Amino acid sequence: MKIRQIKAYPVIPKNADDPANQKANLRRAQIELKKRFGRINKAVKFLVSEQKDIQSVSAANRIAFWWPLNANGERTNEVIANKTFYSYDISTERYESINSFIERLLYGELLESINGQRPQNWFYQSYLSSAYNDAIRDTIQSSKNMADPKVVGDEIAMMVRQLDADAFNPQQVQSLGLVYSRVFNEMKGLTDSMKVDLSETLTRGMSSGLGIREITQDIAKRVGVGFSRAQRISRTEILGAYRTAQRAKTKQINEDIYADSPFVQKQLWFSALAATSRPNHVAKHSEIYTLQEVEAFYAQSGFGINCLCSQSPILVNRKTGAVVMKDLIEKMRQKKEAWRAGVAMSA
Repeated sequence: MKIRQIKAYPVIPKNADDPANQKANLRRAQIELKKRFGRINKAVKFLVSEQKDIQSVSAANRIAFWWPLNANGERTNEVIANKTFYSYDISTERYESINSFIERLLYGELLESINGQRPQNWFYQSYLSSAYNDAIRDTIQSSKNMADPKVVGDEIAMMVRQLDADAFNPQQVQSLGLVYSRVFNEMKGLTDSMKVDLSETLTRGMSSGLGIREITQDIAKRVGVGFSRAQRISRTEILGAYRTAQRAKTKQINEDIYADSPFVQKQLWFSALAATSRPNHVAKHSEIYTLQEVEAFYAQSGFGINCLCSQSPILVNRKTGAVVMKDLIEKMRQKKEAWRAGVAMSA
């Protein structure tokens, strides 16, 4: 049986390099993180400057060398000779005070919690919920666009038209809560790692006899490493929240509306087609997958990190798998081939 074509498309990305349309949301999150890490850097530098009170020129001072740390915490090839070394009268109490100060600082800025438990209104939840809600709205709009009564029938078309993006069901509320918890745990892991890293960098610098300026430089680099990790978590999890919500809503629509029909909504893959896109992600652009296949892909280690891809529901014939929007798929495949040709020419 020849399947009737639908001309109305699912929600199409406005920008090829931002399939999930989350660039503005990501930017807001990055700005907030930058502010918070700026305050962390300033506070830790002040902490280092306070160690001047227990600093003295080492009695065993001599002509020696110092290799500053790079951004990864490794010694660089830069050599500073004729370095003045110092002694620090650091007690157990001061050491514990340093650790306590760094923990309070990081927990306050990144977790907004003094005990490491997720607060009810953690600042990062707004960015995750924004992505989640966007996905729900896009999925419903895509479903409405494709529910042509001449194809799916009047009854299904009416049920799809009645879908409400603002009506969260218990499963969606629970799913969003799980997203909050997972991302908070990732940020807590980063925070605890930074706490140890900054404390060790400071105390190691003092035990090595470095001056305040050198210790401050090393500390600033370690804060920068933490910021880079936080940015990666941000990009990964905001886009992950979008994809998670889209799949959950598509699954619900399939179960509630299309269960007994000849049709089902699968997943149409949109790659960012950007200069940094991974080949195995680009290869999926324009291809159609089941919900389980998409979930299996992202379950593989590292595949979701910094991934800009998104998926959209696409209506297909349940028995044959024939898509009802062949012209859209063809256009997407042409764009993929054009991108590959451009990459080959620039190589």
